[in-house]
Amino acid sequence: MSFFLLDYPLYERKDIKNMKGLNSNYTRAGHRACSIILITSLLLILHCYYYLRSYAMEMVEEEAIIVEEEIAMKSTEIISEIIEDAGNSIEEVEEEIEEVEKTVYEIPSSYVNPVSGNTVSYKGGKTIERSSKITYGDLGDINDLAEPDSDGFMKLDNRYLIAIGSRFDTAAGQYIDLVLENGVIIECIMGDAKADVDTDSTNTFTYKSSCCSEFIIDEASIRSDIYERGNASLKYESWDSPVVSVVVYDQYCEM
Repeated sequence: MSFFLLDYPLYERKDIKNMKGLNSNYTRAGHRACSIILITSLLLILHCYYYLRSYAMEMVEEEAIIVEEEIAMKSTEIISEIIEDAGNSIEEVEEEIEEVEKTVYEIPSSYVNPVSGNTVSYKGGKTIERSSKITYGDLGDINDLAEPDSDGFMKLDNRYLIAIGSRFDTAAGQYIDLVLENGVIIECIMGDAKADVDTDSTNTFTYKSSCCSEFIIDEASIRSDIYERGNASLKYESWDSPVVSVVVYDQYCEM
């Protein structure tokens, strides 16, 4: 009886020791299981994150491509409209030009001097006339409206003011083209009329200077070499060619 009582506490202590060891093993195993679960969960979360991110990027790229295609289509439509409008504008301008009546006057290569009676060859001279001398009527108004260019040539409506003879039947501000032998066309506007007493019998050439056109200049700003020699052809090398025809349009500048 006493032996049993002595052994019981020993048995109890042993079981308790075994139970403590068992609890320690369970705890470590539980820690490992929790760690595995946590790591697995984190890996799943990371996988889902990168998957969603990749999917979102693909969606953004697809949307960007769609937007670019829409912009390209819209730009093409706008460009087509601009080209179409420009084409219509050009056609309208061409139609307007075609509708303007014009008269073409051929310029002879010589004329008869009314004083000497001699035949004089026309070599393409283009003289100058001071704008300050033209102060009368509509011609004076045209010269007041005109402005000198960088070489001192008076211009209006982007055309050069010139004086021509009565043969061409022009009025103040009427559009005129001088067609040169070399193919150059000088766009002009009627800024003065040559007096018949100063021209040949056809009222084409000024017999003293042998020219059919006088360019109107600003004396204060005219290029010195042109003013000293009185030759408008010095303005451009391409102007050094005879006038072969004068085109008079039924069109005028607005006053």
